[in-house]
Amino acid sequence: MKNIAGNAVSLFLFRFELRGKDGIDFVLNEAIAADMYQEIDDKIKPLVHACCETLLRYRHLSVGNTIMDGNFLVTGEFEVMLSKGLGRHFGNEEKERLFQDAKNITDLLGEVMDRGTQEENEGKQRNRPPIELTPNPSKIKKGLEELGKAKSQQAELQWIAEGQQIRPGLKPLRPDDLPRDVTASRGYDHRGFCYVFEHKKYGELGRIVMIKAGEKKMLMQADLCLGREKPESTIAKKKKEIFEKVVTTVTICFDVLDT
Repeated sequence: MKNIAGNAVSLFLFRFELRGKDGIDFVLNEAIAADMYQEIDDKIKPLVHACCETLLRYRHLSVGNTIMDGNFLVTGEFEVMLSKGLGRHFGNEEKERLFQDAKNITDLLGEVMDRGTQEENEGKQRNRPPIELTPNPSKIKKGLEELGKAKSQQAELQWIAEGQQIRPGLKPLRPDDLPRDVTASRGYDHRGFCYVFEHKKYGELGRIVMIKAGEKKMLMQADLCLGREKPESTIAKKKKEIFEKVVTTVTICFDVLDT
């Protein structure tokens, strides 16, 4: 068995496969999936979700059905690979974060295997409750928010160590600054610092990502979220209208570091 790069594999762990016109499937080693623990699965799913979101932005550039895979090689090394030539289209930090989360998934899968082996050696019989196979949106959202907070805290510690001012690029927003019934929360995105905006009636409106561009500059990327709504639908138009107001508000508060 070989991975995307053609290197000999001793243990297949996972792969991300293109599905249909706009989807990506996460395929996990069946034996590991059968031994999965619910608390570890809850940690893996937000990471998988983040990786899928990143890979979706590049799926049209993939030369094969497998856009990314992770395996242990016969040399004993772990290797994560993107579809041939795909890596050159990524920003360095975005690709680094994608690969780091692939490694984080691998570490969690390693924990599953280690715990299973230990229980087997101790003669323990596992009472295996069924794993939630269908992703729970609220759990994934919470997991992504926790990942985003952890990334922000890590960045703040680094800024302090480097003697820099703690500032992700946004001045504090007050609830009253946003349109009515709109709330903001921390999100997680491999491109940079992420803020997710939701409407009480229409659900997720979109996200704003602050992307580092050089030593003292940040770019603001706004992504509208229509979900399954068609762009011409009344709901889609309403979401777009509200999100444009959010973007305008944030743009005013966004401190462009151009000095």
